[in-house]
Amino acid sequence: MCGIAGFTTRPTEPRPAVEAKLRAMTAALRHRGPDAQRGVVLDGVALGHTRLSVVDLVDGHQPMHVPERGLTLVFNGEIYNHVELRAQLPGWQFRTHSDTEVILAAFDAWGIDCVTRFVGQFAFALWDAGKRQLWLARDRVGVRPLFVARTDTGGFAFASEAKALFASGLLEAKLDPRALAETLHLWAPVSPRSAFEGVHQVPPGHVGLFERGTWHERRYWSLDLSDERVDHSLTLSDALSELDATLSDSLRLRLRADVPVAAYLSGGLDSSLLCAMAQQQLGGSLQTFSVGFEQSRFDERSFQQEVATALETKHASVPVGDREIGALLPKVVWHTEQVLLRSAPAPFFALSALVHSHGTKVVLTGEGADEIFLGYDLFKETAIRRFWARAPNSVGRPKLFSRLYPYLSLSQQSSEVLRTFFGTGLDHPEALDFSHQVRWGNSGRVARFLSPDFLARMNGNGFDPVAAMLESVPAEVKTWRPLARAQYLEFSSLLSGYLLSSQGDRMLMSNSVEGRFPFLDHRLIEFAARMPDSFKLRGLDEKFILKRFAKGRVPPRVLERTKFPYRAPVVEALIGRSAPPWAEELLSAKTVNAAGVFDGAKVEKLTTKLKRSTGPASEADAMALMAVASLQLLWRQYIDAPARIPQSHLDAVQITSAGRVESLSLRSGGRSGGGPTSPRSRLLTPTLSPVAQGEGEKMKRRPPRARKEKHP
Repeated sequence: MCGIAGFTTRPTEPRPAVEAKLRAMTAALRHRGPDAQRGVVLDGVALGHTRLSVVDLVDGHQPMHVPERGLTLVFNGEIYNHVELRAQLPGWQFRTHSDTEVILAAFDAWGIDCVTRFVGQFAFALWDAGKRQLWLARDRVGVRPLFVARTDTGGFAFASEAKALFASGLLEAKLDPRALAETLHLWAPVSPRSAFEGVHQVPPGHVGLFERGTWHERRYWSLDLSDERVDHSLTLSDALSELDATLSDSLRLRLRADVPVAAYLSGGLDSSLLCAMAQQQLGGSLQTFSVGFEQSRFDERSFQQEVATALETKHASVPVGDREIGALLPKVVWHTEQVLLRSAPAPFFALSALVHSHGTKVVLTGEGADEIFLGYDLFKETAIRRFWARAPNSVGRPKLFSRLYPYLSLSQQSSEVLRTFFGTGLDHPEALDFSHQVRWGNSGRVARFLSPDFLARMNGNGFDPVAAMLESVPAEVKTWRPLARAQYLEFSSLLSGYLLSSQGDRMLMSNSVEGRFPFLDHRLIEFAARMPDSFKLRGLDEKFILKRFAKGRVPPRVLERTKFPYRAPVVEALIGRSAPPWAEELLSAKTVNAAGVFDGAKVEKLTTKLKRSTGPASEADAMALMAVASLQLLWRQYIDAPARIPQSHLDAVQITSAGRVESLSLRSGGRSGGGPTSPRSRLLTPTLSPVAQGEGEKMKRRPPRARKEKHP
């Protein structure tokens, strides 16, 4: 896993200025790739890369340059089927064992449509010098991030994280009011919007092209849950066999690496099943990692240890308390670059730090199973609400929610309270957002703490964040069955915008750890789409087929346990006895008003109320407190007092030009044996010599001279 960054250049731009921008962008992503930070300045573009070495540790360096084809690539992620793809590319003489070179070969053979052949998680930028085209691509479900921006000079910039764009000086960090409105309702901005004005995400499943000053995007993959795809002739027995084959192959590919692959173990069904299958494929050498909580209502260590013992994994766990969460949140927000409604990413930060401390670079995780096998309570809630909508005056039907959420105080409330909370929209059960109205309405209550001035900016021209989300949904989705519509909204909002970003990629890469997601293999997603809904949700029994498949593979207690969503303390971590010093300062009315987003007086009333309360905080109040705290941190770190990149990180970035590139040559010949001058060793774009400070400075050790690119 890696970080990528770059921008288009003008012929009149001084070389030292270009190098300085590229150096700053690349250094800002050092945490994503501590093994090497390199860049190249070509005619028309500057490309930077930070490397976390996982595949082809010796020769897989980037940027990777092929002078004969005029192609240069920076790539973040993994192409898991790169071995199989090599056999389909006989016209390319491979010089490395890396999946990076496979992308170049595939693009050379099939053009940008090569992405449809990839099984993987990726974000890459590919410069085609002959056509003066900069291609960008992002994986199907958005595991790997990719941000883009237009510059004041009419140019174009991209990066794995927005902080690299700001480090370049090409644009200034400004919070986007509409993105904040979307976050407060939907938990994340609606793609392609990001938290910052002028910075956009390449949406999942899209490729983009910057050419002659114009940016074009197109979708190459979409989640198809239409009724026509469902195979009603599929038997449960056949589905179990196909599930076994598809998930096993997904896992097999994701265990490919030149470093050990470990796994996260939460104690739930999904991670336990993956660990069981991985332990079998690895022959008993699996290392597992878990996070535990000091507060018993969040803690799952007994289940985690039971699974680790049953599977005989090498297990390590890190305990996290209120104090640790509060102390970690500044780092968490710096990496997520987003307002948060929950503190859940903080324990994941601690978990990836534990993995890093063990010298491990790659972990398997179970994200995605709930989305494709209808595991979330939200899907059951949708079914109950539709059942209730058929008899809206029923007294008994609202009581079903007390069975659905036993871990929330709401479940102990009267039928009338349940009716008030869950009864939203019962008169329009066919509405596209029917499944998410309760959740989005509850989180949207955070907006009541915004300042009047910011509300006016946010609501300019009648902006409605939920409407904006629904407008981004393809028209055909509206014709799908209710559970399929709910799945699509969950995929396109919570999964890609929050779970794979704030809790996933950002918390893993903050400590230079790569996460791999076997359940998010597009082949498995497409297979699950062919299953009848009853194979996934049977009554109120979620992930029915996955439980059947896991029987005999994981301990019975894991199969039988009530689903327990991952949660972490908020109020105790921010205003409790162990609250960190930064929280008191940033949550004060004076500092809140200085940021200009929330209303200081309203926030002060909220914190006073929560401090005086003797019982658990409501979900809405906890989300509001977290939203204010994370916004204040985001404002302080990116707007008010942005941190400087350490000089040592800037100095570590090696930058070269096309004339000094150690390139991947497609010519035959050369020495063999893998020594320093073998063809496989001469593919590094940046040199191993000290960084040139200017065009005229001599390098102490020049690489072999590459062929110059020909431009039209």
